[in-house]
Amino acid sequence: MSHYLIIGSGLIGRLTAWRLIQAGYQVTLLSKDDKIGTDSAGYVAASMVAPATEAITSEPLVKTIGLRSYQLWPEWLNELDEPVFYQNEGTLVVAHQGDKAEMERFERRANHVLEAGDYQRLDKTSLTEREPELADRFDQALLFEQESCIDNRQLYKQLTTFIETHAEWIQTDDIGELNSTEIEKLTQRYLQCSADTFDAVLDCRGNGGKANLAELRSVRGEVIRVSAPEVNFKHAIRLMHPRYPFYLAPRPNNEYVLGATVIESDDRSQLTVRSGLELMSALYSLHKGFAEARILEMAAHCRPGLPDNLPTIKRTDWGYIINGFYRHGYLFAPAIADDLCQVLAGNKEQIKFGALYDI
Repeated sequence: MSHYLIIGSGLIGRLTAWRLIQAGYQVTLLSKDDKIGTDSAGYVAASMVAPATEAITSEPLVKTIGLRSYQLWPEWLNELDEPVFYQNEGTLVVAHQGDKAEMERFERRANHVLEAGDYQRLDKTSLTEREPELADRFDQALLFEQESCIDNRQLYKQLTTFIETHAEWIQTDDIGELNSTEIEKLTQRYLQCSADTFDAVLDCRGNGGKANLAELRSVRGEVIRVSAPEVNFKHAIRLMHPRYPFYLAPRPNNEYVLGATVIESDDRSQLTVRSGLELMSALYSLHKGFAEARILEMAAHCRPGLPDNLPTIKRTDWGYIINGFYRHGYLFAPAIADDLCQVLAGNKEQIKFGALYDI
């Protein structure tokens, strides 16, 4: 049985550990984060799986990778011991009157990037049937049906329980640049064994892996989580805005996560007043019921991006680096983790996105 050492326990590290264990491999995990995952970008995220709407503002390959993940997520979630909230009603894109120009540009780009049938335009009547409380403030919307979102906190909890049961998982101090010498030191210090114990090391540290990926950069994102008993949205909602898009992701029990901002920065400090006001203003503009919502959390984190904003798997003399998921962690993670499992199994013909990798 092959034995893999995974370094990093964010979304990619957890998914990789889970899928490898499910495939019959032995896994050991080292990470500086706690087992809840509170220092992970995936723990903070709105956790959208939005292949089409994200491709519109990037490139068609984003849709292709995203659709693979959209296919895998429900299959994989069904394998967990307890249910994880998975909203699969699609995304509604709306704009206030003052931002109609942004909506028109968005739709023109959609027609250029996407295929016929990837979305449909809803008038007031159709929107009322789909999302009546949203129709109180908007006369039309674009509906992207093959999109979803996940309760990331429920997912992390389930994966934590699974990995703790089936793998050795050690919390470490900060880990710097990885090379054969440093990996040997790590395994001797934390695992009391040689690095030769492992068939390969899998570096899944995200921003923590910058020492091994010189071109990696940080992209700050900010979210607000609220409890809004008066709001009953069932779709994910994208609100057009001239500076950046707002994504509203529903959670169980009338809770919602609003995510926004794409700031080229490695600043991990708390939200600014400006960002907080913009997020709260966007919430209230969607539904008056958000006026009485209770703020559960305001948080910021940084996502790891490469120059092309696409993920990669890179082979080294000690294993593999898996990184570069940008702001698309939940959109890309299953597709790339599945490819990594195929790489490790030697199933080259099953690798779907090999052009992205250096293996």
